[in-house]
Amino acid sequence: MTCDRARELIPLYAGRSLSDLDRGDLIAHVVGCEACQGELVETVRLAHELRAAFAQLPSLPKGTWISVVARTLGTTLLRVELGSEVAGLNLAVGTTKTGVPIRGSLSILGREVPVLRI
Repeated sequence: MTCDRARELIPLYAGRSLSDLDRGDLIAHVVGCEACQGELVETVRLAHELRAAFAQLPSLPKGTWISVVARTLGTTLLRVELGSEVAGLNLAVGTTKTGVPIRGSLSILGREVPVLRI
């Protein structure tokens, strides 16, 4: 494994979302690489501190999320578009009276094809 690849995997390791196979490869690399050892230790320490800080935050008052949805009703909360004139991907999250729909579509040569609707 290269140091560049290890640096890509270290945040996933700290976030506890790394596959067993990648975790084993990362540990094998870090054992022999002092630079990556330091980065791993620092990233894990930071992740631990963040978890501890979030654990100390008070919980949101009851009804907070209902209030947020009511204030944003009918608006697009997030829109991500990737691609070019030839092909692209569109993902949108909005609010309606019945929930928070998530929609995704592919565009091919300017023609949009819905592929996701939750």
